[in-house]
Amino acid sequence: MKTKEFENAALALFPKDTLAFFNDGNQYGFNNYIEKELNKIGYSVNLTPEIIKQANINHIDLLLTHHNVWEDYFELRDDCLRLLEEYGIIHFFNHLPLDSMPFGPTGTLANDLDLKVIDKISKIDKYAFGVVGELEEPITLLLLTEKLEKIFNHKVRIWNNNNRLVKRIGIVAGSGSDIESLFEANTLKSDVYITGEKKLKTLLYAKHIGLTIILGSHTFTELGGIRQYAKLINNEISDVEVIELKDEFLE
Repeated sequence: MKTKEFENAALALFPKDTLAFFNDGNQYGFNNYIEKELNKIGYSVNLTPEIIKQANINHIDLLLTHHNVWEDYFELRDDCLRLLEEYGIIHFFNHLPLDSMPFGPTGTLANDLDLKVIDKISKIDKYAFGVVGELEEPITLLLLTEKLEKIFNHKVRIWNNNNRLVKRIGIVAGSGSDIESLFEANTLKSDVYITGEKKLKTLLYAKHIGLTIILGSHTFTELGGIRQYAKLINNEISDVEVIELKDEFLE
């Protein structure tokens, strides 16, 4: 399979208007584009020198990530681009388009929790990055915590601001620390709000409105989405091997 075939398969999963809306050069695309034969693809949430070195050790031809290596990363960006070129590894990233899709990070996490989605939150224009969903039956916060830790394969942090059983859950995978998303989740009567990042004002506001927050880290709330995306691409180009690379736990 050639690089162009991968690109076609990776972008065919998205409506054309979604790609057009987010087409600013930073939300999806390539770094170190090389037209060549691809035999092995690796994926991760983040692009770092450590991830690129893992890819090189595993003989990866193309590295698929959720996050780009942003302009404001300064020498981190320079080092990543240098290593990609040195190792001859192609990098393809898909950020906000993936975030807005049912198979993206938020949608995948909601599906893993067996939620019935009742509304969407955290929107840019018509594109939503968060959902509010319901469990079939209420469960304890402890049981929800255990389920999440099994999904993420690491511990979560909890700010318990009510004593209710959990029936309705708001989710914004990744960076969902904005007050507007908490407000929307609370307006839709969520018992718990799950995201990957917090700020002081997030915690103060959540406490005031009685909304329990579960923090699962930016990386690990989004890992399921890039994993699902890689699987969908692999379904279309089954003649390549796809492997998951290990993101470092920082948060």
